[in-house]
Order: sequence, then C-alpha cells, then structure tokens
Amino acid sequence: MVEQKDSTTKSRTIFNDLDASEENFDSGITEVDSVCMSCFKNGRTKLMLTRIPFYRDVVISSFACDHCHYVNNGIESANRIQANGVRYKLIVSDPKDLNRELVKSDFALFKIPLVNFEIPEGTQKGYLTTIEGIIDRVITNLEADIELRKEIDPDSCVKIADFVQKMRDLKDFKLGNFEVILDDPSGDSFIENRIAPAKDPKMSVNFYKRTVEQNEMLGLNNDENIV
Repeated sequence: MVEQKDSTTKSRTIFNDLDASEENFDSGITEVDSVCMSCFKNGRTKLMLTRIPFYRDVVISSFACDHCHYVNNGIESANRIQANGVRYKLIVSDPKDLNRELVKSDFALFKIPLVNFEIPEGTQKGYLTTIEGIIDRVITNLEADIELRKEIDPDSCVKIADFVQKMRDLKDFKLGNFEVILDDPSGDSFIENRIAPAKDPKMSVNFYKRTVEQNEMLGLNNDENIV
C-alpha cells in the first residue's frame, strides 16, 4: 500500500474509505485526458483510489467521451495478484442481499445456477457493483440485443425476452431464493459480508491453490502457486 507522511510524521494512506459523502468523493478524484477507443478523439478519465472495507485498496476508473458519448467504467486492485484464488457462494434471500457490494475482476467467473446464467472469466473488464447491479446490467444488455435482432432473427428475440423476464422474476424473488457463485483465480474479487467481521451464515468463502492453466491465464510462472 502506498503511504505518505505529513509534517507530524504520522503515516496516512492515499486511499480513501469507500464513502458516498460529497467531501470524500470530491477529494479523492484525479482527472486526466485520455484517447477514446471508440472515436479516437480526446475524452476524460476520472480515477479514484478507494479502500473497500474488509477487502482491500482498489483503483476505480470512469471514462467519458463528449464527442461520441462512449463511456467505460472499471476497477483494478491496487495490490499484487493474491497468493490464492477465491470462491464465494452466497444465498440471496432478501432485498438486502441484492444490495451487497460486489467486485468482479477481469478474471472472475460469475454464475447464478438457478437460471443457468454465467459470465465467463476474461469476457468483461473488472467493475464494482452490487448483486442487483449485475442482474440489471444483464437485463439492459439483453433488451438492447432484442432491438438489434428484431428484423434479422425474430425467433431468438422471443427466447431472449423470455430469459429477460426470468431475470426480472429472479430479482423479485418470484423464483425463490437463489445462489450466486463468484470464482476468481486471481483472488481479487469480493462479495460484501454485511455483518463483518462476524461470519456470514448466508455466504461461504473458500481460498484455493491455482492450477497451472490458471497461473498461465494470469501471466504467472511462480511454481509456489501451482498445485
């Protein structure tokens, strides 16, 4: 963790606690000019160094282009890749569980077995959201896909629309309680424990040694991390 020392020699971190207050939000943001990867004109990236309670330090980024209106948000760990992978399993049984903070790294696999839904590892950049946020993101993306397919593949639109309704029912608990699985060989993903530091009866957290293939995916060649 990067630290600075003030005139009284007391050490303080440059990472602010995750806090929605205006004072903390404004003081922790750095803005830089960046090239837009959509139109290749200049856009603006906002960076915030943040500490997530009972997790670790992260860098949250938000890019916006005023020319083509492309936006992109992401999150990266401010620490080195962890020594072990981590697997979270959470039983979502009430609306409070939907509001749990969730960090999904680039390398994480996210699953909701009840509806056979999966986001494979390596298919999305990392982001900070909630359980509900992931479900809403899926619904929004699929609804946009329906609009694109209406003319060329109407049959698939019906299937996609059915799945969108299933995701809405899932969020409204019309399908009952459901399990969420977050499996990350890098160890950099996280699901909030709302009663931390006490053990959460709804959630299990298991750390594991990575396989050779997982180390290669992460760009690691350290034999100590290989089963």
